[in-house]
Amino acid sequence: MLIEIFIGFFVSLFAGLVGSMVGVGGGIVNGPFLSLLNYLPSQISATSLMAVFSTSISSSIQFMRKGLVVKKVGIILAISSIPGTFIGVHFANIFSMEQFRYLFAVILLGTAIYLFLRKRIYSTYDSKLPFNFNSVHLSIRNLRLLVLVSLSFIAGIVSSSFGVGGGIIFVPCLIVIMKFNVKNSTATSQFALIFTSISGLMLFMLQGRPDYQMGFILSIGAVIGGTLGSLLSMRVNSSFILKLFSGLLVIVSLKLLYDGVVLQN
Repeated sequence: MLIEIFIGFFVSLFAGLVGSMVGVGGGIVNGPFLSLLNYLPSQISATSLMAVFSTSISSSIQFMRKGLVVKKVGIILAISSIPGTFIGVHFANIFSMEQFRYLFAVILLGTAIYLFLRKRIYSTYDSKLPFNFNSVHLSIRNLRLLVLVSLSFIAGIVSSSFGVGGGIIFVPCLIVIMKFNVKNSTATSQFALIFTSISGLMLFMLQGRPDYQMGFILSIGAVIGGTLGSLLSMRVNSSFILKLFSGLLVIVSLKLLYDGVVLQN
């Protein structure tokens, strides 16, 4: 168990480091790691959400100090996603391990594709300017909010089902639908994840699902890694890191698919 905790710290450190540099939550890495330790799906999601909650708080504090969080929209994201977390917790409790690994592999592949296309998406939709919520025409704003609320609900389901947070859905939606710039979208997403992650985590805690010792270690590693990643992001070639991380996600997803087949047989 001591070796697992030691490895878990460095896995989470890596997840926080790279995740903060490419804009993806550490749950994408922590989930497969816990899966390899043969945690139950609900234990994986619950324990991973402890790290998601910790990193979302630490990063949101920094973002709010810089005035990057659009709180009004962040609260809309949070309120919309919380009902989805109830469904996500239910799914996590009924998934078999092979189902969990298959579906997580799909999420990883989707994330890898998103990371490959991210630069093109951002260059197309990124306004390069701070978002002005009040300047958007009322009818267009309401339509965008309706779409955003629907997708946020799905983000809540995914967050609690797999313990990955909802940032992988929140950030692209804010950029494409709400016309946020990259900085505002990332900051607002992290702010919303405080509430999304704690909602799912509290439900899991009531059921006794988290491994608190491992979750605490993952949280420490994620916070340290996220802090280092934010500092290094201005000095390291993020394009190379992005491609490397995308390739790693593909490899991990194939491993999960293989493990799912082995379990099924």
